[in-house]
Amino acid sequence: MLREMRVGEITLNDLSRRVGLAKSNVLRYFPSREAILLQLLDRETRAWLDDVESSGEGSLADSIAAASAARPVFCDLTANSAGVLERNVSGEVAADYKRASLASSDRLARLAGFDGLESQGGLIFVGAVMLAIGGTWASSQPTDGMRAAYAAHPEFRPFRVEFETAVRELVATTLAGLEARGLTS
Repeated sequence: MLREMRVGEITLNDLSRRVGLAKSNVLRYFPSREAILLQLLDRETRAWLDDVESSGEGSLADSIAAASAARPVFCDLTANSAGVLERNVSGEVAADYKRASLASSDRLARLAGFDGLESQGGLIFVGAVMLAIGGTWASSQPTDGMRAAYAAHPEFRPFRVEFETAVRELVATTLAGLEARGLTS
């Protein structure tokens, strides 16, 4: 479904119909739509990290950007994680998601050469990467109205965001900034 529509458009009724179960049966396994999507985000994040780790791209920034561009579902879930998916969940669901997120975040920090999340640089790096992916994804997916405005007004060109390029540059700039500040391992 996430390949067909954005996170915000998916309802629990849609999910129930798609899997062929009554909504009440889905709720036996997941307490909310957000709980389902958070579990999916965890799975997508781990697969994305596998892609980053195995990438033959040049720099880490290249690998992160390419892996992100190849996984639109991961990007959409990441863009909606704090503002949408982390709402309407129980403390137990939130804790399970955050435990998984800690493990993935630590893995990303280590891929970048930091001492995991124990280092200030690693923590800043992971936060910046996730913000770059989520924020850039949201900005690079204009609505029909925005696309029409861009097409009709060439002066709006600076507002059009090319996702992969923007992520690569934001990650590279973050790494360079952390190095310049002496926060790399």
